Amino acid sequence: MFLRVVAYFFYRLSNAKAIQPFLIAALFLPATCFAGEVILSGVYQGKNLFVQNPFAPDKQNYCADEVYVNDVKRMANIRQSAFEIDLSHLEIDDAVIIRITHKDGCAPKVINPQVLRPSTTFIFNSIKVDENSIDWTSTGETPKYMYNVEQFVNGNWLSIKKFEAKGNGAGIYSLPLMHNFGTNKYRVRVQNIDNDQLFYSKVVTFESTSEPVNFYPKSVTNKITLSREAAYEVLDIKGQLLKKGKGKEIMLAELKTGVYYLNLDNRTEKFFKK
Repeated sequence: MFLRVVAYFFYRLSNAKAIQPFLIAALFLPATCFAGEVILSGVYQGKNLFVQNPFAPDKQNYCADEVYVNDVKRMANIRQSAFEIDLSHLEIDDAVIIRITHKDGCAPKVINPQVLRPSTTFIFNSIKVDENSIDWTSTGETPKYMYNVEQFVNGNWLSIKKFEAKGNGAGIYSLPLMHNFGTNKYRVRVQNIDNDQLFYSKVVTFESTSEPVNFYPKSVTNKITLSREAAYEVLDIKGQLLKKGKGKEIMLAELKTGVYYLNLDNRTEKFFKK
């Protein structure tokens, strides 16, 4: 507003036509000018960014002003000492550029820039799942990479298998699977053990028409028997994990009398321990 008033004042006083374009342009200057930017670029891997946001030199306002994701404004008027940049609207392997505009004399700090994969490093070329296995290929791997195949079970990503990468630049992998009944979701995570950088594959799904896993008895003395081998979790009434594993029998003699829960075949069942 101040710039508009000053420009208008000098425009009325001046008779020199040469400076009129400059004065007219000044009428349209924005009221707030940003002093700098923090810019990050890479490939989205399923994680959000976290930013430390110190006070500006005036000690009344915070440093960061606005956040842009691929040139779309996502945050403004930031009034927090720390904030999260939500990237969940992106797809895995989408290219992304983050711009954080900030005031003069300070700079926000991105805590976990490593979650954006550099475009020239490790890449999942393909990934698929069928009735028997999950298969994928990759390039850019080294002996410092560790694979972790994960399955989405009962609202959480659980590790199925961990192993070291072949480390010869390009890899071809296949891991046998035992699906739960219904919809099964999988992904592959790879971590550089030198710098903790993480890469995620796309999530792949498989619809299993196999018979659901059943168990007996519902009133347990020593053990639960499953109709076929499966992964399981035993929880107490407060939801605390007591036991987990994979097999056809679950030994429970050590449990006290009471009600417990069994996470099995992507569902939760209740049982009683005598």
